[in-house]
Amino acid sequence: MLFLQLPLLLAFLVGEDNEENKNSVPEGFQKPVSFKVICVLSFHNNSWVQSLGSGWLGELQTHGWKSNPGTVIYLWPWSKGNFSNEELMELQNFSHMSLIRFVQAFYSHARKWQFEYPFEVQIAKGCELHAGEAVGFMRVAYQGSDFLSFQNKSWVSSPEGGRRARVLRRLFNLFRGTQEIIHKLLSDTCPRFLLGLLDAGKAYLQRQDHHSSVGWIALAVIVTLVLMAGLAFWLRKHW
Repeated sequence: MLFLQLPLLLAFLVGEDNEENKNSVPEGFQKPVSFKVICVLSFHNNSWVQSLGSGWLGELQTHGWKSNPGTVIYLWPWSKGNFSNEELMELQNFSHMSLIRFVQAFYSHARKWQFEYPFEVQIAKGCELHAGEAVGFMRVAYQGSDFLSFQNKSWVSSPEGGRRARVLRRLFNLFRGTQEIIHKLLSDTCPRFLLGLLDAGKAYLQRQDHHSSVGWIALAVIVTLVLMAGLAFWLRKHW
């Protein structure tokens, strides 16, 4: 079913190109700016796995993930950015199916690769906008150590992952259609979604930046006054 939907999903992912403003960060925001999705899979035994997912705009959490039935939780009124409900549903379905396939791959080879329960797998994917360029990333870690990464439309194993990472890399690289979708997600869809978040949440995010700046200024003033008071006390004592 997933492969029948690939052409339709690719059409949603590419969207409309606007080269002039494609990856330009709106004025008033600190650069670089990033959006990432983090997923933690806890394999307790050969039939029980827990998943915890979240989406982050910089250091602000914007999305959650309800593992059953595999739906995205939008934590802010502007968390959908400027994507349509149809686009978001396609992305949600693909993410859910990909997660199921990922879990099945680990379950199918757990005994062969000598994974000892319980174990944990961490996945981080997203993009960063910097100097007008979008840089996508996707990394997989096993028990906190580098395992796999997605580069140039293919999976690359980490030396730390050893033979198990190399076997899984070969397995994942068999799904060329899925790799094309992941590449579009990281290089095109993620930057567009990130810019949409910045635009939709502009008022809230700029207020936060303003409050943060005021806080730092207030802290600097307080520190300066304390130092001046200490200096005045020292001079008075010695005079």
